[in-house]
Amino acid sequence: MNWDDLRLFLAVARSASLSEAGRRLGVSQPTVSRRLAAMEARLGVTLIQRTEAGHGLTSVGQEILGSVEGVEEEIANIGRRVHGRDQSVAGTVTITCTQVMADSYLSSRLRPFVAENPGIMLNLVCTLQHLSLTRRDADVAVRMTSKPPEGLVGRRLCSIAVGVYGAKADSVASLDKAEWIGWQDDSYNRMLIAAKFPKAHIRHRTDDMQATAAMARAGLGLVVLPCYVGDLDPGLRRMVPEPADRHILDLWVLTHSNIRRAARVRALTEYIADQISSDRDLFEGRRPAAFAEGQTGLGSAG
Repeated sequence: MNWDDLRLFLAVARSASLSEAGRRLGVSQPTVSRRLAAMEARLGVTLIQRTEAGHGLTSVGQEILGSVEGVEEEIANIGRRVHGRDQSVAGTVTITCTQVMADSYLSSRLRPFVAENPGIMLNLVCTLQHLSLTRRDADVAVRMTSKPPEGLVGRRLCSIAVGVYGAKADSVASLDKAEWIGWQDDSYNRMLIAAKFPKAHIRHRTDDMQATAAMARAGLGLVVLPCYVGDLDPGLRRMVPEPADRHILDLWVLTHSNIRRAARVRALTEYIADQISSDRDLFEGRRPAAFAEGQTGLGSAG
């Protein structure tokens, strides 16, 4: 059994979908199906079975999963050790962060780094999922977390504050009477809105932060956004001068301990850390921001 077969097995096992496994591996769904059938034929066992929930592991598949993951970890260790000794400031560096971080902040600040390092190619992966730096899904992660995963090293850069924002052209006499845009998940509404503004009337909901900001710009209601998002949005302004919460999570730039000395990884992590550190007041909600002046009754309701 070769490593390509094992990678395919892991992709199907982790995604429970042949088409999703193909997307992760960069091949078509029929190719995944054909290669999986050929592998099972060579071994004389069935590893994956179709269920109502998708494609799941058989008992044999469950039995070998841990061993295959162990092989994956050993191969990743070899790659990290080699990568960590690479002192050329050239090659591809994969960064992972959320779409909001990329759109609102990071992308617009990467051009000077690329200009200073013409040999580096950036691969930006935007996802809410925490990609594995251990498996080399990414080299550098910009993550909001209270505690980084074990095995990763980096710097805590700042706290993330959130504020209350509305359309720049709108005014609100009282938060008690305003309409709000909340999240589909009520746990976020309780944490970000109700905890500070218990009388808030959530009329609209969304499951995406960029959509939340767009709805607020359109005058559909007030929103709670990270200050680095709301304060940089030309169509929004704070409806309460102080942040609604000064510390919901910490912001870190992280990499794996085995590759942190690779020149291109070190150069990018240091650059990102310097950029965010210089904007610490923005992330922590302390940078002067446009405020809806002349309003009354604004503050923590209840």
